[in-house]
Amino acid sequence: MTTPSTVQSIPTAVDYEEIEVQETLIGNKLYLIDDYKNVYSVDTHESIGTLNELEQSAANCDKVCKNIGRLPLELRHAIFNCLTIDFRLEMVLQKKAHIIRTLYEAYNERILDIPALKEIIEQGLRLRFFYHKEINNSYHNQPNLRSWIPNIEFKQMGEIISTQHPAFKALRKIVITPTIYGRIDSISRRFQTTRHARDALTKIVSTITNSCDILPTFTVPLGHGKEANVRGQKFNYFVRKHTFQFICLLTKFISKFKDPLDVVAIRNHKIIHMRWMRKTVTKVIPVEFRKRQRKIKLAAKEAAKEAAKEAKIIAKEAKIAAKEVAKEAKIAAKKNTLNIR
Repeated sequence: MTTPSTVQSIPTAVDYEEIEVQETLIGNKLYLIDDYKNVYSVDTHESIGTLNELEQSAANCDKVCKNIGRLPLELRHAIFNCLTIDFRLEMVLQKKAHIIRTLYEAYNERILDIPALKEIIEQGLRLRFFYHKEINNSYHNQPNLRSWIPNIEFKQMGEIISTQHPAFKALRKIVITPTIYGRIDSISRRFQTTRHARDALTKIVSTITNSCDILPTFTVPLGHGKEANVRGQKFNYFVRKHTFQFICLLTKFISKFKDPLDVVAIRNHKIIHMRWMRKTVTKVIPVEFRKRQRKIKLAAKEAAKEAAKEAKIIAKEAKIAAKEVAKEAKIAAKKNTLNIR
């Protein structure tokens, strides 16, 4: 499915011609598309194919990914090891919104251990790129990264000056959580403690968001020569690999909140249902009860009236019948008297 973005048309050179294109999303990936539905790469501007071909390929890829879960565990591991790091990142980055939402839900229910979450970010992300010296309270680049991206040297006034690569400065802003002062008590419900814990969680979530949004696109341009290309490729792969592992760590960390949050969700649903019952059903029950009692009383009165009418009719008929019987008895008595005479 394609989603056109609100981006101005971009002229790009393909086969030495300028073609008006616009950005579009196909399978959560950005491409360029022209008026004839031809698709081009965003980075190289090379032709990839037509829109229908890419949509069909994305649909087939989704079907294959769904069916992989049915395979045996060993075969799934073998297939997973063949996937590129960019494809793995694309799979796990879809969980970012779920991870952040779960963290805030766990915090609201006071079951989130914020110091443990901060330790995961320190161990799983920051220490992959920088180590911390307590003596001068500064962060230094990991040695293997310095070997892949050496310092930049330039001459100034006859002197050779060496400075670190700008990529490290950019990484430092992304992977290092802003300083959190004081002890974090995420269970307390006191106002000051709660506000401090909320501020700490906001800083941590900001680091998670920056890491998930920027690191997958973080790329150091390859240098000149084969050795420089190899070093640049190693660094780019290193960044994506540890970003992938970091998201996996966060996914495992929030998995323990699933059952408690489900219990809380059920409890909240019951509370909402009971409130609805009190506002609607319980208010209606007394009214309906009084209406029903009124109807029963009216029905009883009507039944009593009908019974009284029937009783009068029966009494009247019985009185008439008694008169008839008395009259016949009187006539019979007269006849008997005449016969005796």
